[in-house]
Amino acid sequence: MIVKRVVVGGWKANCYIVGSETAKQGFILDPGDEENDILKAVKETGLEIKMLIATHGHIDHIGAIGVLKKTLNVPVVIHRSDASALQGDGRFFWGEYFGPPLHPDRLLDDGDSIDVVDLHFEVINTPGHTYGGICLYGHGVLFTGDTLFATASGHPLSGPVLVPSFSTRLSIS
Repeated sequence: MIVKRVVVGGWKANCYIVGSETAKQGFILDPGDEENDILKAVKETGLEIKMLIATHGHIDHIGAIGVLKKTLNVPVVIHRSDASALQGDGRFFWGEYFGPPLHPDRLLDDGDSIDVVDLHFEVINTPGHTYGGICLYGHGVLFTGDTLFATASGHPLSGPVLVPSFSTRLSIS
């Protein structure tokens, strides 16, 4: 499996380009900003991108999704509870501009799968950072978006919402 991290935007969000080494197809996870840097990284991997996935709807994870959708002509995938972010729902943007509005091509639910050729990832809904936050698990790798940070948990809805995401959804205690 190919995994290339691109740190984007003022919040230094992690965007990942994930793909199959054999089929040379993959997806972009959390394209939050700096679409030109993301496209350059895609070119370096040699992957044909098949979809754009957001682990949640905050602007630092979807800010470049509209431009990339138009450029790559691929579907946009997000959990149904955060889909309104793609329409410009201000709860997700902290005063930043997002536009133009777009509709997701696929709405995710807990237990769904993301499949690109020989890659298979399980969708795990981990409400807490946002209600529609997801993690993707497959091939021994867990992509957490902002459910987990390097030194903390994803705090906006913390406490009674986020802690059960760790203990029941991710088996972390």
